[in-house]
Amino acid sequence: MRKNEYTSLEEFTSQYIGVWGPSDGHWFGLEFTYRGVEYRFHTGPMYDRKDMILPDGRMATFGLYQRIGDSNDFTLLGVFDTMDDVLESTCIQGVKFREVIMDPDTELTGQD
Repeated sequence: MRKNEYTSLEEFTSQYIGVWGPSDGHWFGLEFTYRGVEYRFHTGPMYDRKDMILPDGRMATFGLYQRIGDSNDFTLLGVFDTMDDVLESTCIQGVKFREVIMDPDTELTGQD
């Protein structure tokens, strides 16, 4: 049985465009579990804006985080300028994010 609610990559990418509008299906964050570890995909900074600065000085659009133990805190794994950059990232267990987010066993646990 498939746990993941996403059936296409476009379904995920169309929800995260950098604008929050739940009535239009646009969100800022997604919490999910992949291979027993909890993560968060987030638009903009979750904590400190300086964490979102790219090497060239621009502000990143997206971040990937990992939950710290049983707490409500997360540690930053990587920041990205574009959705394509996120999808190609391997900061989650060495697997491209496009594969992580579409894995049938990835469980979506929260969206805001």
